[in-house]
Amino acid sequence: MDINDSKLYKILVERDSDFLPNIKKVFDYVKDLLPLVTKVFSDYTQHDVDHSIMITNYMFEIIDDVAQMNDLEISMMIYSALLHDIGMVVTDKEIDGIRRDDPNIIECKYSVVLQALKDDKLALQECIRPIHAKRSAYRIAHMDEDQQSWFVLPNSTNNSIAEDIQRICQAHNESFQWLKTELKQDDCRGNYSYNAQYIALLLRLADLLDIDENRTPMYLYQLINPEGIGDLEWRQHFEIKNAQKIYVNTTTKQKVIRLYGESKDPKVHRKLLKYIDYVNQELLDFINLSDTFQNKKYAIIFKSNIENLIQTKTFTFSDFRLDLDYNAVTKLLMGEHIYGDKKYGLRELVQNSIDACMLMKEISQSHKDYQYRKYEPYINVIFNRDKKEVMITDNGVGMSLDILKKYFLNVGVSYYSSNEYKYKGYTYNPIGNYGIGFLSCFMLSSIVNIESKRYDDQKLNKIELERNSEYICLTQEQSTRMQGTDIILDLDQFTEVFPDMQKTKKFLEFNFVDCSIPIKILNYENGNTSETACELIALKDNSDSIARLDKYLNNVEGYIELNCKTIGCVGSLRDFEGDTSYVYLTDKEALVEESEVNINDFVHDGQVAYLKIPIISSDLSDKFNNYLDVLDDFDEALNKLNDVEYVEIFCTHENELSEDTFKNSYEQIIGEYNFGDFCSDHGHSSKAPTRAEKIECFVINDNIDKVLLYGRSKGFGKYSWERTDKIFIKNVLIPEFSISIPCIINGISLKSSLFNIKNKAIVPNVSRNNVQKNDAERFSYALGKAIHLWVLENVKLDPGEKNLLNKFINTCYPDSNEYLITP
Repeated sequence: MDINDSKLYKILVERDSDFLPNIKKVFDYVKDLLPLVTKVFSDYTQHDVDHSIMITNYMFEIIDDVAQMNDLEISMMIYSALLHDIGMVVTDKEIDGIRRDDPNIIECKYSVVLQALKDDKLALQECIRPIHAKRSAYRIAHMDEDQQSWFVLPNSTNNSIAEDIQRICQAHNESFQWLKTELKQDDCRGNYSYNAQYIALLLRLADLLDIDENRTPMYLYQLINPEGIGDLEWRQHFEIKNAQKIYVNTTTKQKVIRLYGESKDPKVHRKLLKYIDYVNQELLDFINLSDTFQNKKYAIIFKSNIENLIQTKTFTFSDFRLDLDYNAVTKLLMGEHIYGDKKYGLRELVQNSIDACMLMKEISQSHKDYQYRKYEPYINVIFNRDKKEVMITDNGVGMSLDILKKYFLNVGVSYYSSNEYKYKGYTYNPIGNYGIGFLSCFMLSSIVNIESKRYDDQKLNKIELERNSEYICLTQEQSTRMQGTDIILDLDQFTEVFPDMQKTKKFLEFNFVDCSIPIKILNYENGNTSETACELIALKDNSDSIARLDKYLNNVEGYIELNCKTIGCVGSLRDFEGDTSYVYLTDKEALVEESEVNINDFVHDGQVAYLKIPIISSDLSDKFNNYLDVLDDFDEALNKLNDVEYVEIFCTHENELSEDTFKNSYEQIIGEYNFGDFCSDHGHSSKAPTRAEKIECFVINDNIDKVLLYGRSKGFGKYSWERTDKIFIKNVLIPEFSISIPCIINGISLKSSLFNIKNKAIVPNVSRNNVQKNDAERFSYALGKAIHLWVLENVKLDPGEKNLLNKFINTCYPDSNEYLITP
């Protein structure tokens, strides 16, 4: 297509406009430039000059009366249509820079995107696509002097519209709020007035309408690409038949957008319906904003939604769709249904502040504002009794209007889980994942005010929210304050949960580990200020009783407090219990006291088994029988007796050992050895029964005169109130996350533990009180291996003991996982 195919251009030709020569120069520029879009976007549909001309024609159709538009306005429409996609052109030099993660070219890191997408072309596209409109504006701003003259008004030397064209081009890929903030409704150049917002709206809507069997709009490609659908396959499933998109309803005199075509695949059709919803919202925003324009020539007389006349083939779609009731859903997400206690609303807010400060700390290391001064993060909880409010304030990274709109105000959508965050390649891995944590603040206050300023923004964003309303009040103002966020709550409602500063301090000190961000609690009252610093839990250093395991664990810091002077190696049978041990000789059918034996002869499938039998003497038999009559439980009755001695019986044939209770003299305990023999040999009362308990010990042996004993599933307390382990994930306590060491050698006595997990492989559940069972098991496995590696390095062992411990590690912990550092 040629510039003369543009209906808007023809209007200027009819007027013999002075703008025509420069428009022709811009057209010649983009005609040669836009074909280079295919260097990176080879599988995308047309972004050439034909697309630009089609946009000008859709603009022509959208305008209510083009005759009322002056030459400057029409020229700006044509300029923006021709130049809006030039940012998709990427030079070889830029591609080299992108692959080197040059921050001056792109906002994300190519290396991170490539790792995620596993494809060079897709990674390049994902680096450029989100910022292509900004790049278009940048290209215009950095044109040479001769090219800049294209934007100077005729018969003028320096009255240029270049900056307006930059912002209009950028606006086609920015939020609607950005458009309203950055562009004016009423401006003038020379003798011409113009409405930059209106022109930007025309560009946005016209760009979306250029869709048919030969072209797919950028927004629709964003929906399709994650599904791995290529352009040819897309065309097979979907066809728009009408070139004309805008019609006039002869009855209402309204213009209406209609789509005719066929859709052959339900999966693709859902994407198309989402696209139509997007265009409907764009159209509605256009209509609503145009109603605020003072000059009615900018009115848009349109029906507010697309007439979808696309026919489905081989499947049927109804008008029904899933819908969510705001009050019902947020009631579930805001309250104690998830968190169990209103106090955890404060935990969520402070955790958000920690994330913001940690990210700002990383950004500050390369930010020009912190070149000569160190970033000092802080989080304050302020009781302002004079204003009747509580404020949680930080100097973290802050939130821009775009982040507020796309993530913060979009329940269930987390900025930290988005590609926008991930592709920037930050090393900090935040705890926030679900995009609902902020809602917990409504457990503390029914009205919440937020003030936030992004570190790279000059505007302060102010938001007011109410618990039972989805409508918000949002304002912006220029501000010189530092970056950060203030969350402002009602004092009376907050103190119903936290009656005083001391309880607030105690709660924070219990739920957060020290991460080098000071948290203070301040009190403002009658013009006076007092403050107290939270003394957060700190990690202890390595010592004889403190095993710091950081060097073995991947992005996990912490320790286990233990007692381990030596390890549980035994060289004789009596060492298993410390009592008198006997061996049953099957060939002689006799029980003999242990003499010189090879302990390895008693190891079967990594275990040593034996019978443990209590001796109830004649002077204890009556008391025991009385207990047994009352309790009707052998073990409970036995526990009532003091100083009971035991006998252990070993046998090289493990199948000879079995549990049972004995009270008759002829009953066989093992082989031919019976209860009567036991009573005669060991002074057990014939009036009292006894019970043989089969003990099976896990052992490691290595054909030396010792074996290493170990147990399984060792924790830090059986019940929650007994537990002495504390697990934090990214500085926040996960109260129900408990450790169970899969295998642990005898000789290690576990007292307590404290770990702060920063590894991104583990994610707490939505209530942030636990993790998935599999995650807990894999982390416990990693701790088990790390503990024994620490013992190997820090406890004095002889060579034989070291060999046994090494074999134990190789046997019980043969694998690595995501929580272990691979040697």
